[in-house]
Amino acid sequence: MYFLLLLAFQTMPSLMSVLHVLVLFLAIFPISRLQIRTQTNANSRFVQWMNGLFYLPRGNELRVRKEYRLLSDEERRSYHQAILLLKNDRTVLPNKFDAIASLHHLNTASGAHGGPGFLGWHRIYLTLFENALREKVPNVTIPYWDNTLDAELPDPRRSIMWSPLFFGNGNGAVVTGPFRRFTTPYGPLRRDIGADRRLMSKTDLENVFSRRWMWEISNPSAEDRYNLELLHNHVHVWIGEQMSRIESSSYDPAFFSHHAFVDCLWEEFRQRQRQHGINPGRDYPRIVGDQGHQPLVSMGLGRLLVVDGINDIFTQRIYSCQRRPECVPGTNHCGSPYIRCNWSTRTCLPLIMSNRPNNPVAQGPAQQQVPWWARLMQRNGLFG
Repeated sequence: MYFLLLLAFQTMPSLMSVLHVLVLFLAIFPISRLQIRTQTNANSRFVQWMNGLFYLPRGNELRVRKEYRLLSDEERRSYHQAILLLKNDRTVLPNKFDAIASLHHLNTASGAHGGPGFLGWHRIYLTLFENALREKVPNVTIPYWDNTLDAELPDPRRSIMWSPLFFGNGNGAVVTGPFRRFTTPYGPLRRDIGADRRLMSKTDLENVFSRRWMWEISNPSAEDRYNLELLHNHVHVWIGEQMSRIESSSYDPAFFSHHAFVDCLWEEFRQRQRQHGINPGRDYPRIVGDQGHQPLVSMGLGRLLVVDGINDIFTQRIYSCQRRPECVPGTNHCGSPYIRCNWSTRTCLPLIMSNRPNNPVAQGPAQQQVPWWARLMQRNGLFG
């Protein structure tokens, strides 16, 4: 609960600072006092486990969230292993992965969507998930998925992201990759990529970064082209099946990398605010829409308030985002063997998979004659 206590002493907007400090002293009480009262399916083990996920890391070294394809092979395997270990840990029912996924659609999430609380709620949710992963594999950090890279492809469905090395197959039941045969409360994990909506584009990012204030990129005030939550919604629906619905999306591990990207974009927006003399830690919109997005109501996660989601403590003390992939001078790649550089446009493009069903070959700058990622997985014992 350490970071809850520290938040009480951060500088907040002057009109609410006194009330905020008075309310946040409640952080000294166990999270169980809140969780047991608000969750009908809560159990003592779940509450005790959740208590332990609210903490600030020791030391000054920040975790670094990288683009998924910029992870080393070892880092990627460790991340997948941590998710699988959570999924197989039934000391919290039905398992720890599903238990933390359930927070996204229970009454803990009343301020998680449809308003300015969206960004801060998911920032804290990702931190809790990352802390849970680190209980299984120390030093694991959530990778973000920059889907604007895939949007540059003629057919984003063929991106290497949907190979067994990363998310696994993108159509039908997930039967390849690290999350193959995942079950959820809504049936086997399924996807239907590309059937509806679209991925985010570089123009979308330029539009968001052209704004100065949080209300300009948040529901209910933002215009559609600047609305980061709306743009994020498109990607959920583009992936389809469980990811297309609030109540089931967090049971697909792709959820966390998608939201990590949205969070990194928000942090980039906040850094640009500072360059224009705006303090993002004070920039909570006055018009919020639904009551669940009022700044001084409970966030539903521990004793945190909605306004705590814009506090700087998370990126000052816990994590940072590595820069989005860029062409590396003197090479034909963008810092990863899975992302090539088109120097004529200075565009980073993911490797693609062959559309021949019996020969799923990943293709780079030149046609490759053998399924190299299949060899890699066989060498590391990842088939089966």
